[in-house]
Amino acid sequence: ATVKSATMGTPTGTVTFKDGATTLSTVTLNSSGVAAFSISTLGVATHSITAVYSGSADFNASTSAALSHIVSKDSSKISLTASLNPSLFNQSVTFTATVKSATTGTPTGTAVFKDGATTLSTVTLNASGVATFSTTSLIVGTHSITAVYSGSTDFAASTSAVLSHIVNKDASTTALTVSPNPSEFNQSVTITATVKSGTTGVPTGSVTFKDGATTLSTVTLNSSGIAVLAKASFTAGNHTITAVYSGNTDLLTSTSPAVTLSVKAAATTTKVTSSANPSKVGKSVTFTATVTPAFGGSPSGTVTFKNGTVTLGTASVNSTTHTATFATTTLTQGTHSITAVYGGNTDFTASTSSALSQVVNP
Repeated sequence: ATVKSATMGTPTGTVTFKDGATTLSTVTLNSSGVAAFSISTLGVATHSITAVYSGSADFNASTSAALSHIVSKDSSKISLTASLNPSLFNQSVTFTATVKSATTGTPTGTAVFKDGATTLSTVTLNASGVATFSTTSLIVGTHSITAVYSGSTDFAASTSAVLSHIVNKDASTTALTVSPNPSEFNQSVTITATVKSGTTGVPTGSVTFKDGATTLSTVTLNSSGIAVLAKASFTAGNHTITAVYSGNTDLLTSTSPAVTLSVKAAATTTKVTSSANPSKVGKSVTFTATVTPAFGGSPSGTVTFKNGTVTLGTASVNSTTHTATFATTTLTQGTHSITAVYGGNTDFTASTSSALSQVVNP
């Protein structure tokens, strides 16, 4: 405000600056009759500013014409960063939006985080004009992330540049257990594969169980990420078992470390019976040996019938009835200790029956 005399001389005293009826400040005139006042707190609006000279002993008071002063919203700029880029599926990513004034002051209001046209979250700016949002729900692919500042009574809205955020498939690991190990031929073996994500979440999809290069079966993972195969047809010998996870839209494939399954020949029991006991000298007696495997199946091979340490004869095991028979008329009068000895094969162990006391009467 500049105060001048109507004739000559330089006025002294003070000038009161007003916004309508509100006093903003009172300032003493300098030696040139000028008073200056600076302010940065005028709200967004049209303000009617006047300067009122207080007068002095030599000069009358006076009031300036009203100055129509327009205060517009300050422009803002919002920037966006990601804690990880690229990230993995199910991995937590934090997006940070920072809003700044084009001049001074700290913007207030909210920032809306968007993935393309989809709103992810609306977050209130903190005292530093910063809003953060964390998520683990972004799917595999490339996402166009933006942060939109809502604006306020003093600051204009603004939108960040697009942040191209890449979400890659997460790694997976597959673990394998085989039980029992070692096992026996025809014994049921349970093979369990457990698939885990490298970050969080439960994998979906399927696991293919293999014996060397041979596929045993493909099993769908349950809600815990586990696939179970129960199998009872492993041949005797060593088997290299692996589990291969198929992967899915969010997880990479993985193969378990190999587990060596040792399958032994199955145990058997042999029982011998007589068609006639007691019998008579010269009459035919048929001995029947029944071979029973511990875990089922059809044992093959031969049974040797013995009278004490003397071999009476040998017969093949019937694959359907699991029996072998031998008939003789050569037993002498007396009591004979008859045993049946099953010879076994690659899948079944040998076994010897309990002794049968065969009585031969005159």
